Amino acid sequence: MEKKLPGLLVHSYGFSHLTFSLMMSLAIQYYTIFLTDVALIKLSIIPVIIFITHIVDALSIPVSGALIQSTQFRWGQYRSWLLLPPLSTSVFFTLTFTNLPFSYEIKIVYLSMAYMIAHVSLNFAYNAQLGLISVVAKNVKDRMRMSTRNVQYGMASTIIYSYFVLNMFYHFSEKSESWGYFYTVGILAVIQVFGYWFLFYQIKDYDKYDPTKNLSNKMSPLEMMRQVVGNKHLRILMSADIVSNLGIFSLQAVAVYYFKYVIENEQYMKPYSLSLAIASFASTLIAPKVVSILGKKNTYLFASIWGTAGYIVLRIFGLSSPYIYIAIIIVSALGAGVNGPIRQAMYMDAAEYGFYKTGKNASAVIMSMFTLPIKIAIALAQTIVAAGLGFIGFVPNMASTEQFINNLMNLICYLPASAGFLAFAIMIFYSLSDDRLSEIMEANTKQRTEIG
Repeated sequence: MEKKLPGLLVHSYGFSHLTFSLMMSLAIQYYTIFLTDVALIKLSIIPVIIFITHIVDALSIPVSGALIQSTQFRWGQYRSWLLLPPLSTSVFFTLTFTNLPFSYEIKIVYLSMAYMIAHVSLNFAYNAQLGLISVVAKNVKDRMRMSTRNVQYGMASTIIYSYFVLNMFYHFSEKSESWGYFYTVGILAVIQVFGYWFLFYQIKDYDKYDPTKNLSNKMSPLEMMRQVVGNKHLRILMSADIVSNLGIFSLQAVAVYYFKYVIENEQYMKPYSLSLAIASFASTLIAPKVVSILGKKNTYLFASIWGTAGYIVLRIFGLSSPYIYIAIIIVSALGAGVNGPIRQAMYMDAAEYGFYKTGKNASAVIMSMFTLPIKIAIALAQTIVAAGLGFIGFVPNMASTEQFINNLMNLICYLPASAGFLAFAIMIFYSLSDDRLSEIMEANTKQRTEIG
């Protein structure tokens, strides 16, 4: 009987994600406004900067996965990437929010380069952290524990961010907004290093350098691509995740418009964000019980249809008051968030299936795909929301009319509701059951022993 993974190791795995998420939270919400209000970059240039940097960021995801898959250094195959990339990320992430006295043209280049290097670097560390499940957790229960803790700590970071980080940022920004960004991002970037290094230490006995280790059976880049494209369960999971995350990010993007143009009080954003963060965290606590009853696939289906129903209810009653709006969002998040802890485990399931079908280990490549739907969903959400606002006649600081408010509520509610329903429809075709997975993992264990 295999020993249960130590609790400290599992928590260190989640803690590394918490420190990473804290750093990313400020960037997600404030990068654009930093470019316009602090760096004074023209609004017409910003979409070009974001497009180019996001393309490089997205392309680096499979590249980093392939490199992690095919290399190992003196500290292990995955563990090695937790040592130096977080340092590089810390430096260049801070530079991304530093308004140095360069000429306008040089400033655009330096900010873009800093962003790209920071995100390429963090993709290596983040994908290595995701891939560690394959070498640390050897059974379904431990993989679910690690996946659940990862999401729970990520959700906890949103609470810490809403309550502490924003207050720290506003405090530092009282005298200088530019230095406010520098100090806050710098502190969060250093904390990110500590999170990854703590995990680096905790897994020292699980991912060691092994000169005899067979790395992916020397797969070529084309074979690695086939591992992704040819894996039917991974294709379904990624497709469902894209539309599911599209709903999440679109709702985040339009929430401020509700409070500013419908309620006409942006101050509700802070209690809204904090309440949503707490509800999302609570959903990760009840998720293991739901998964134990329904299984992973049915949990994903339940979460998708729950969210869809919640957004429809929001359309019916959301205009009543901001408190009812927030209450409906809280209830929706409690149910819709239960699929969060299982996603990482399901990508590892897809990796096990790929090894079972091909005899080649592409765990790092497949686990790196976990972040790709998120990147795609963010880009789609920003594009669709912007187009939707333009379609309904939105003009900054406009006076709201009854027609505009109704159209805005349609955009707020029906876009995520449609995304949730589409995710539900896609996941119906997912056929890798938990029982079948156990059989596959047992066969894979024997095969790995044979090939060494």
